[in-house]
Parts: sequence; C-alpha cells; structure tokens
Amino acid sequence: MIYKLKDGFLVRKIGEQIMAVPVGQQTSQIHGMIALSESGELLWRALEKGADEEALADILTETYEVERSTALADIRKFLDGLREQGALA
Repeated sequence: MIYKLKDGFLVRKIGEQIMAVPVGQQTSQIHGMIALSESGELLWRALEKGADEEALADILTETYEVERSTALADIRKFLDGLREQGALA
C-alpha cells in the first residue's frame, strides 16, 4: 500500500525542533503542529511523494544502523500516529 500525506503542511525547524505545520484548510482540521524527529523528517519527506512500508524501511536501514524488522515496527508506529492526527491522505 502506498501512503501519502495530505496537502497543506510545511516542515520547518523551530529552534531545535522539526515541526510539520498545517497551513490553509489543514489549520481547521489539525490543531497544532506535529513534532518530527530526524528520522521522522526523512519518512515525512518520502511520504510527501508517496511511499510504501518497504521503501520507508529502505530509507531507515540505509541511513541508520537499524535492523529491517525494527525499522518496519517503527514505521508502523509512525504511520499510526500520522493516521490518528489526520495527516495521511
């Protein structure tokens, strides 16, 4: 399954934090910002274009020394969080 983010977010560094900030119509649907870790930002950037779990796992395993099974578990948690916040299309 290909996952993609809804339109209407900007990613900005605010102080030491990386935040996904809703803009336009998203501000009426999502209140507040979504905090992203460094790896969360990598996944977010891939999801802007659309990606499946395998492609996201490739990104994490190529960037960090992490086992694929761990990467996939972390990705599922990340996607669940985005789904709960209403950020996935």
